[in-house]
Amino acid sequence: MNKNIVLIHADQLRHDSLGCNGNPYAVTPNIDRLASESTVFDRHIASSPICMPSRASLLTGLYPPGHNVYTNGVALNRKDYVKVNDQFNTGNIIQEPVTMADMFANAGYDTVSFGKLHLTPNISPVEYAYHECWKLMEDRSYEDWHGPYYGFRYVDMTLGHGEQPCHGGHYGAWLKKNHPDFCQEVMKNAESGPRPIPGKGDLYPSPVPSTLHHSTWLANRFSSYLGNERPKDKPFFAFIGFPDPHHPFTPSYDIVEKLGDIEVKEPFDSLGEGFRNSEVLRKFMSGQYANLSVADLTEDQRKTIIRYTYAMVHQIDIAVGKILEAIEKAGLMDDTIIVFTSDHGDFLCDHQLLYKREIGSNVLLHVPFIIRASYAELPGRVVSPMSNCDVMPTLAALTGVAPPEGLHGVNIAEKLQKDQEHHAFAFCSSGTPGSVNYSIYDREHRLGWYPHDNLVELFDHGNDPGESVNLAGENSGLVECMKDEIRERMIRCYNPIIGRVGPW
Repeated sequence: MNKNIVLIHADQLRHDSLGCNGNPYAVTPNIDRLASESTVFDRHIASSPICMPSRASLLTGLYPPGHNVYTNGVALNRKDYVKVNDQFNTGNIIQEPVTMADMFANAGYDTVSFGKLHLTPNISPVEYAYHECWKLMEDRSYEDWHGPYYGFRYVDMTLGHGEQPCHGGHYGAWLKKNHPDFCQEVMKNAESGPRPIPGKGDLYPSPVPSTLHHSTWLANRFSSYLGNERPKDKPFFAFIGFPDPHHPFTPSYDIVEKLGDIEVKEPFDSLGEGFRNSEVLRKFMSGQYANLSVADLTEDQRKTIIRYTYAMVHQIDIAVGKILEAIEKAGLMDDTIIVFTSDHGDFLCDHQLLYKREIGSNVLLHVPFIIRASYAELPGRVVSPMSNCDVMPTLAALTGVAPPEGLHGVNIAEKLQKDQEHHAFAFCSSGTPGSVNYSIYDREHRLGWYPHDNLVELFDHGNDPGESVNLAGENSGLVECMKDEIRERMIRCYNPIIGRVGPW
């Protein structure tokens, strides 16, 4: 079919951050317009509530027990990052998951990525030579490297979140070269700038105007690629990875001024009653995750956090408008599949919590998924669950590309056409036995299971979207049925791919 693909990917963006997903206060007209022309999945579930495992699942079609990126800091396996003793290297030691970029490159596509990928650790020794290592990305010589990387022929990367991208990577090199004064302003502001919430150092307006912000830069880089750099004799697969709205909360000052004191959506369980009733949340918040609490902040201060997040989302929306305009200008709208999604959410003051961790929670696992494939027979909105593992096989089917063998995900278009029941699965772990937990979604419920302590949660999202009332004790039959599905899924998905350095 030779359809182009543009996969637009935000970081830490909740499902309800968009107007098209029912948020009346979100300022997202461009994404909403895209949604009006697309299929919108109301129950799209990330395979993990944190960055690297979720992104690895999206780009491999495998759940974490298969690709083995179980938490942040574990590189998606590729022989370039495994030190093999050449004396004993038989040539087949290193198993590598096939990425979406690999799949499309093998089918003759030009494959490019702009922005954040996060397939290798950001915080690692420079000697490991991970291309997404922040220390390495701060080096100006880094701008001379543009791939290849995990199947992408060409990459332009950003560094970190908030104002961190101003200090390194390809965006940082561009900003230093063309607008050095703003780099100085960023450093000064980070050290001594005003803070709207006293004591909260990761929330403030950035002195970088929206026209020079990394969200705008990413849209401009893609537009330049589309107009001047892409090969005209082959289709393309472009991944555009926005670092926002992941904290630090530092939208451009002019966007903060533009949105002013807009209203924000009321957090779920704003008084923390559901938190106090949740055995799972109490267990984690009393330990290593206690810093997630915003119980000591006022209602107005919590609204400020949400408002700054809306501002960051609005900057992404402006960039999405530029991306859509570039596709339309190139005359490629009917020949391009456009996807908008995210890797995970943020508590964003729900349950009096902020940020995210390796905790099964709907606000962390439930993310947007919009797909515009004008030629495909897909419904306008879909309520059955879809996993981000399903994206790779679905895009393969929509483009006529052969998917690799052994994917855990399915072609969701076929499931919808046959009206077949489908479940979405999530896996979380920080590396300790007590942190391991599983989630399974059907059309109405999420079941969360922590086997180490035998903690079970069952939530009815139709009546309790904020997950404040655990129904596990009232519906033992459904609990056991969904636990059986988790067991069966784990058996099928367990095939860890990890760096092997020798034949024995």
